Amino acid sequence: MEKALKPRMFVREVVGVNIALVIQFLLGMYINMYIEFPKTGPLAAWTFAKHSVVVMSHIVLGTLLLIGGIALLVRSIRTRNRHWTIVAAIAVFGMLMSWSGGERYITTQNDIASFFMAMGFLVTLLGLDWGLYMG
Repeated sequence: MEKALKPRMFVREVVGVNIALVIQFLLGMYINMYIEFPKTGPLAAWTFAKHSVVVMSHIVLGTLLLIGGIALLVRSIRTRNRHWTIVAAIAVFGMLMSWSGGERYITTQNDIASFFMAMGFLVTLLGLDWGLYMG
């Protein structure tokens, strides 16, 4: 099997995403341990989230990660790089898991949604790192 090329643009971006993922994870752990959302319903939880710097930082960074993952996927498809297309698709899948889990967590405060965020994080991180290793 022919080894995939490691274009510098993909490697640099993946390293940057890994750093952002660690920051995202730390923000999420801080929220999980120290921030309590109101239990009076989804509207109150979202209102609270909009006024919390840490929660909004987590939401914005997660959204930027998702947009970056989609951009990586589009670039890898456009360059016809099969290896990075597969890696980016795995990463976007994991990011979508986390993003939807986060939305669900704010509206329900259900632990399974938090678990979904963690699983999405792992899928994204391991997928990208597998891409670096195999590339």
